[in-house]
Amino acid sequence: MQYKLSMVKIRLEAFIMIALTIVSSCDGLSQSNRRDFLKISSGVFVVSPICSPCFAALPPISRDVDVGGGFDLLSGRKLSEKDVSYPKSMEGLWHCDRSVTGVEGNTFQAIEAFRCLSGIKSNQPQQGQIESFETRYILSPAFGDSYVVADRGFEMASRMNTNTNTNTNPLRWNVENPDVLEFDNKVKLVVVKRSVEPPTDKGFGSDELIRVEDGITTRAIQVKRRYRRAFDDQGNRVVEGLEIIKTFRVLDGIAGTEFPTSTIKSQIRLVRPTSSDRNANVTS
Repeated sequence: MQYKLSMVKIRLEAFIMIALTIVSSCDGLSQSNRRDFLKISSGVFVVSPICSPCFAALPPISRDVDVGGGFDLLSGRKLSEKDVSYPKSMEGLWHCDRSVTGVEGNTFQAIEAFRCLSGIKSNQPQQGQIESFETRYILSPAFGDSYVVADRGFEMASRMNTNTNTNTNPLRWNVENPDVLEFDNKVKLVVVKRSVEPPTDKGFGSDELIRVEDGITTRAIQVKRRYRRAFDDQGNRVVEGLEIIKTFRVLDGIAGTEFPTSTIKSQIRLVRPTSSDRNANVTS
């Protein structure tokens, strides 16, 4: 009898795993239906009384796992790095020139990535294209007086040419919750993965994977930046950097991070603004 029950258990387990595999990969189901099936089937399989003593329900499927060749954008895992740290000497206002040096892959994805990260609706980013705006770096409770962080809200407002003091401002960001930025009452950027290279004499940088909730569409955008401090011909402090933006295909909340759908490469140059620049910058 025990042998027969064991065989029934093995066959049921095999059947359930096959069913899960087929349904989770089935193109005929919508994203919501497929996810609902997986949630339900993971914990509430009905087993006949004859084998219930030897068969336990499968544990709930956890989203807090890496998937081979991809990353789960909906896992909700806590980030180990609270924010990207910049040298204390960068505190304050800077003028930024971002020059596109190359665009590869899907044109539409490149355009949408640029729109979501800058708030600017424009044509395809092209080699040689230069974007100029003001940005600033501020103290954060995450680092105290040791480092500063990018004021992501101010920078986005500057790129969008939006006054952050107006009551109708469609942009929301808080230094105490730096991983979430919303604008236009439609687009929400959420950092879901981050690694940081702390500032040293050799440079500093960051690598962030961002989940973009763009209306009913979920996008995955990776932003890598690396900076080094230098001086211009007049001896003024400048910060030069390289930026690589990649987009990835998203299916059921999983970003296929092995193969980007588009890549935008840019050079970044930060200089302290002149007095005329300060008069023209976005009011904070």
